[in-house]
Amino acid sequence: MKQLEDIKGLGPKTAKKLNSQGIQTINDLLFYFPTKYVLHEINGYEEIELNKELCLEVTVSTKAKIYFIRKNLDKLSVQVKINQLFFNVHIFNRRFLAKALLEGVELVITGKFMSNLSNFTASNIVLKKNFKPGIKAVYHFIDISEATASKIVKEALTMDYPIKETLPNYLLEKRKIPNIKDLIQTIHLPKTEADIVNSRKRIVYEELLEFALRIESLRKLNKSVITIKKEYNIETVKQFISTLDFELTEDQKQATNDIFRDLKNTSQMNRLLQGDVGSGKTIISVIASLACVTAGQQVAIMAPTLVLAKQHLLTFRKYLNPFGVNIELLTSDGTTAEKERIKTDLKLNNIDIVIGTHALIRKDIDFYNLGFIVIDEQHRFGVKQRKILREKGVSPDILLMSATPIPRTLAISIYKDIDISFIKEKPVGRKEIITDLVAYELLDTILSKVTEQLDKGYQAYVICPMINDLDTSKKLSVEEVYKLLYSKLGNKYTIDYLHGKMIDTDKDHILDKFYQNQVQLLVSTTVVEVGVNVLNATVMLVMNADTFGLAQIHQLRGRIGRNEFQSYCYLVVDDLLVASDRLKILKETSDGFLISEYDLSLRGPGEVFGKSQSGIPNFKMADLMKDNQILEEALEDAEQIIKRSDRESHILKNKAIKAIESYNLD
Repeated sequence: MKQLEDIKGLGPKTAKKLNSQGIQTINDLLFYFPTKYVLHEINGYEEIELNKELCLEVTVSTKAKIYFIRKNLDKLSVQVKINQLFFNVHIFNRRFLAKALLEGVELVITGKFMSNLSNFTASNIVLKKNFKPGIKAVYHFIDISEATASKIVKEALTMDYPIKETLPNYLLEKRKIPNIKDLIQTIHLPKTEADIVNSRKRIVYEELLEFALRIESLRKLNKSVITIKKEYNIETVKQFISTLDFELTEDQKQATNDIFRDLKNTSQMNRLLQGDVGSGKTIISVIASLACVTAGQQVAIMAPTLVLAKQHLLTFRKYLNPFGVNIELLTSDGTTAEKERIKTDLKLNNIDIVIGTHALIRKDIDFYNLGFIVIDEQHRFGVKQRKILREKGVSPDILLMSATPIPRTLAISIYKDIDISFIKEKPVGRKEIITDLVAYELLDTILSKVTEQLDKGYQAYVICPMINDLDTSKKLSVEEVYKLLYSKLGNKYTIDYLHGKMIDTDKDHILDKFYQNQVQLLVSTTVVEVGVNVLNATVMLVMNADTFGLAQIHQLRGRIGRNEFQSYCYLVVDDLLVASDRLKILKETSDGFLISEYDLSLRGPGEVFGKSQSGIPNFKMADLMKDNQILEEALEDAEQIIKRSDRESHILKNKAIKAIESYNLD
């Protein structure tokens, strides 16, 4: 197989960069498909309007200027004209263009007039003589320019590369999709938009066929798991619910009823409880856990972080201690003596409910009678981790909980025959969080709004994507932002910072101070994403918001607005043009299901929920949200392939069966 070094013009540095991204051979390169296509076509003057993606031919009227905003962030501004319209063009981190942007130079600019016709925010600027019309494939290689990527792919396509067809001829003909050789040429060098559509269909179909074969194989392999139905004390459960100082919402009541029907059944419960941030999933798990304890069975609650596990411990003890339920916390940071005591008590049935992190799945942890498992933020745990915990009981009932909503059709595709309960209603009295998207250049203006809240006695989070300051990164770190905020606000407010690499005692100490309002401004990574419940916090800044997933920002935003006070979330970005289209939905809605669907449509479920953790295949192009029709075709064909005995069908079946171990959730 030909290596990358055989490609003309590809040097050792570029080859090394490609190797680090899993591309070792020419075939690897050719199967690294474009992430999108750009139609290079110049718009006429009469097509100009606000907030429309435009490609304009303009002339420079004054020399370019450079503005340094902060480390690794600068803005180039140049005045241009088209017909009699003069306006300023702004572009970030392209100061090297300044020397070429002299008066009279003709350019082609791509971008938008975002708020007025005086300022154009550009995503690209090229000299008119270098502009090439047509369809351009765009790749997502790390640290390799688009020009270099395009050049080496085109060169590779001229070489003799052996590629083996992976689909039977009868499927190619039935679904009218191109063969593998034609696909590789047209996916990289499409001449028309129809080329793109046909090429994409071939890739999507093949990926979804493999996925469909997995589902069909599982249906044949899986047998019904029988469990003992739980004879719980319904009177105790009713008494507990009557003691709550709030009434369950209709969605909570429905979800509770769903779970109780499962507990009465002899089939093993395998239910996913989906609820938006702050919708009240935890109280449902408390009610279900109490029922199982009254049935004489033990309960295990597994959370992905120590912070969340401790939050659950406080909640469960608050509600269930009056009912004589013995609840313990098992984590890796406990003392040896404490851990040994808990291990012994679990075996002797002296503990009713154990709450913990990954420590629950250690080999030396045994239960007397584990009958019910709750896995919170379940997509953060891997396939094997969930399996180990499940096997510590005899067919225990399982409740998975997630604040990252998944549309029902997608959930069924991913989770097979799992049952799903939804909580969409929010508790009474919560106000909508006012969310705004702002440029880093306006940070001082936003900080004045933050301090208005601090002066009223409220508290604030500032979320950063990194811990340490790296000279090469454009992302802001906890370290850098803490220093910046301390220099601006430290004389008036108490500011502290938090991140995941701190030792647990330090994290607990800082969080405790934040809970007690001894810290007004907390700079943190996403370690506070789940399990932190500071009711007095009313404002959040998310720095480099465009580097986070939408569902993750929504989850982070859920740390504020947890009381009746008005709360504010500011999404701070370097380049509004790049970020606005994707992040604007967070301004428009607080419905986690809508946000999740939009996030899924942009990034795909593998990116949102994690590929290895959730069992979602690593699709290159298929989208379980958008490609429903192709999925239906793939499922239909998979049924036929399972029944066929020809060699090609056997190869496809065997590949699917091998994939089950890595893709299957449980």
